[in-house]
Formats: sequence, C-alpha cells, structure tokens
Amino acid sequence: MKITYTSPNRSHHYPYAKAMHRAGHLAAFVCGFSRLSPRSPLQEIGSSLKRHDFIQTLFLLSLRSHKIRPLSLWLQRQSNARLDQVSYKWAKESDAFIYYRTEGLRTSRRLHAEGSKTLCIMEEVNSHIEYAREILENEFNSLGLKRKFEPENEFELRLETYEEADCILCPSDFVRRSFISKGFSPDRLIKVNFGFPAVEVNTERKEYSKDDTFRVLYVGQLHYRKGLRYAIEAFRKLRHPKKEFVIVGPANPVTGLEKTSIPEGVTFTGPLKDEALKNQYRNASVFILPSLEEGLALVQGEALAFGVPLLITTNTGGDDIIKDGVEGFIVPPADIDSLADRLQHMADESELLNRMSANALIAAQTLGSWDVAVQKLVEGINRVKTKVN
Repeated sequence: MKITYTSPNRSHHYPYAKAMHRAGHLAAFVCGFSRLSPRSPLQEIGSSLKRHDFIQTLFLLSLRSHKIRPLSLWLQRQSNARLDQVSYKWAKESDAFIYYRTEGLRTSRRLHAEGSKTLCIMEEVNSHIEYAREILENEFNSLGLKRKFEPENEFELRLETYEEADCILCPSDFVRRSFISKGFSPDRLIKVNFGFPAVEVNTERKEYSKDDTFRVLYVGQLHYRKGLRYAIEAFRKLRHPKKEFVIVGPANPVTGLEKTSIPEGVTFTGPLKDEALKNQYRNASVFILPSLEEGLALVQGEALAFGVPLLITTNTGGDDIIKDGVEGFIVPPADIDSLADRLQHMADESELLNRMSANALIAAQTLGSWDVAVQKLVEGINRVKTKVN
C-alpha cells in the first residue's frame, strides 16, 4: 500500500511518517514544517519528504506579534491551501491520501471528480469541531471575561472537509464518539491510537505512604480547554497535611485561571524538559489531566512510564489506555466533586495508590509504538477499501 501523508508541522506527524516509511508504505510526506527549525531534519525518509514550508514559516513568524492576528489567520489559510495544492501530484498515484484537517479538501474533490480509487482520509486529532465548539464556547463564556469567544480558524472549511473525505482518522474512542454523536456512520471512521514513543520504564518507583508528601502533577498547556480550574478547586478541597500541586507548561492568552484564586501548595514551573521534567514525574503521586476536550494526550503515557497513576476525564482519550480503578480513575469533565473525591481516596489509601502505580508500569509496557499504529492504520484502510469496493 502506498500512502501520501500531508501535514503542516512536526508534532506527531514526523514519527507517523517515519513509521510509514519503515513499513514500506510512504509514497510522499508533504510537510509544511519550517526548514529553519533545528528540529526540521528528517533524513530517515529520504526523498519521500516533500517540504513546502515558505508560507507556513511566514505564518509562524507572524505569531510573534498579537497585533496582526488577521494576517496570521490569512497566512495559515494560504499555507494550508498550498499544501493541499501540491499534494495532488503524489496523492493521485497513491492508494490512500491522509491529510491533516483541511489540507486535502481540494485534492480530495479533484480525485473524487476524476473517479480516482485513492482513498481520501482526513486526520482529525480532536473531537468533531462542532462538538468541541459547544464545549469550549460554554467554558469560555462561563469564565466571565470581557473578550469574546473566537471559533477555530477555518471552522466552516473543516465541516466541508468532513463531508468530502471518504473517512475520518480518529486517535481515540472519545474522538470517534464525538463524530458518531454528530451523525457520522461508524463505517466512515478509522480509529487508530497515536503511537507512544519508547520510554524507559521507571521500575524502581518508591512506594507511597500516607506520611509522605502527596504531590499532584499536571503537564501541558495552560489553556481553558484543559480544565485546570476544576483541578485546582479539587486540590483546594483535598485534606492532607503535606499536599502539593505542580503545574508544568506554557501559558496561553486565556488560561481559564483568570478569576481563580490559587491556594497554597500550587506551583507553576513554566515549561520543563529533559531531566527537569523527568524529575517531576519521578516525584509525583498522581498525574491529573482534567481536560474538557482532547484527542489523545501523550503525556498520559509518559506518566504511566514513571508509574504515576492517572486521574483523568472521559474527554482526554485516556480511556483507550487505562481502565477506571486499575491504573487510575476516569471522571466526567468539569466535575470538581468527582475530582476531589478521587484525589482524597488516592491520598488516604496508600495500598490503593501503590497498586495503581504498579499497574501503571505494566500498562506503560503495553502501549503501542508508532510502528503498531501504522500496522493498525493499514488494517483500517483495507477494511474501508473492502467496503467501498
């Protein structure tokens, strides 16, 4: 099977493309990630890399000034359109054309008009855009800020792309469920979990005692979609003589914490990486991800690799990789009482927490790699092609 894969950036797309290449399926990787970045090299796939990054680079440079947002949005649309345009050359010769969000809409239309047998697959890493908008607009408005909620760029174009694509590639059951709730046939949905990068499993984790510091860890962006304010209120209710909440990550223009008073014991570290980040995982009692809307957060796998039990919501994609009550707990989003109840339970029951920690280490060793993801992707494509034919 030959696959043309189109994306605007590095993110999970680089490891996906490399795994497709290793499996012998990658015809072309059309990429907008700027060659000016020190992280841009991708020698592993050789001539399969087709870099078209000029407009995307201008878009990224424009983001440095918040005063030219209209220009930034226009550049983003132009970059997406360019990637779409140049993809046709390789897509028409492939068995499958996989593209990120809107970056294959016009090529898909052209291939369909020509009666091409190329299967056009739109990759959506978050929930259905209407489903997500309902959640995020409600959350944004509940913050009581003076600024107005702004929907994602290319909202209408995303909806058009959903309808034009032969099928949608979803990274988790949560994303898949969101599309079904919007009327999509399950036959048009391919669910393949992201691959989790190989990590060194920390098998020497110290057992937790109720006399120890109970340390809650969050890693990710400070963005209102992450539901951090609910986690902070749950932490405020936690009864423990030595409690800490460490929040790691960069702040977005709207964090969701604008009107939240920060209780004692909460620390914001900003972004961390390498050993500094690993040390936070090593010292954590619980990893919390209270997201309101997420595709499949890879930080959940990182936490499991350090034997850290998860406390997550049903909207993180995490129910694909852990079972409620085994490697952690899964609760409804925006539910302070449920978060607080599970935190208290984990803090009070050292035997439970240590059992979950052991289970987390086992789960980390069973997470699929990107090679496994590509194998499942090809199986999913073949299933759809069989039904189409």
